[in-house]
Amino acid sequence: MTERQQENSQLTDLQKYRSQTMKDYGLMIEYKHMKHHVPSGIYVLPNFDEPRLWHGVIFIHQGLYRNGIFKFSIRIPEMYNAIGTYPKVTFFSKVFHPYVYPESNDLDLLPKFPTWDPDLHYIVSVLVYMKSIFYSKEFSPDIRRVANAKALDLFRRHPEAYVEQVDACVQASLTNLYQNEPGSSLRFTKPIPAHETLRQEFLQQLGTPASPQDPSSTPDQPRPDDATNMNDVALDGLSNQADQTGTVPSQDRQVMDDPME
Repeated sequence: MTERQQENSQLTDLQKYRSQTMKDYGLMIEYKHMKHHVPSGIYVLPNFDEPRLWHGVIFIHQGLYRNGIFKFSIRIPEMYNAIGTYPKVTFFSKVFHPYVYPESNDLDLLPKFPTWDPDLHYIVSVLVYMKSIFYSKEFSPDIRRVANAKALDLFRRHPEAYVEQVDACVQASLTNLYQNEPGSSLRFTKPIPAHETLRQEFLQQLGTPASPQDPSSTPDQPRPDDATNMNDVALDGLSNQADQTGTVPSQDRQVMDDPME
């Protein structure tokens, strides 16, 4: 390689580095501003060692999937946010839903985003869509175009069987709640009395009234220190989630009832 070629190669590498740095910076700016738009009940934290891998959890309090606590990850491609650079959302436990691939647990983004437009679509757009699927009552009319054709078929033709599958995935999400994924920045621990003290102090800081409760009855939620970190992202939703005082009793469910939150 000639000296001239070497200089050109170094210049190209520097340009690539600067370009990627600007993309990473833009992603962090997007994360910072998410707290103004993220849906309630969703919490997200970037991986401490890998900024393009985010860890999250969604709490479902109404509808067919109520009581579910579904952990997920968001893998953000290096070229994000460019045309066609979809983020990848993967649930850690099974989610039985027409818009979730049964083999990989990946969320199908195409029903909402047929093409990814960087001028219109952002990570928060994906979070809004993700929450909406747990309250969906209408799906693509073409069974071949959904991620889980079996789920769609049961939803339309055998709603009781669909509800059974949903109940199973909700229970699985609770069973696996304390199985923290390796490297995840979002970790769950079982409630202890000290957590209730921190919870009361935290709610006072938020200005949210809280009734006394037995810590043993506290629903499985992130530890208060985790919630404090997540407050930068989801302050609007945190007061609603932190004040939950127990598990909603099991009730008979119907597919076409239960409006979205």
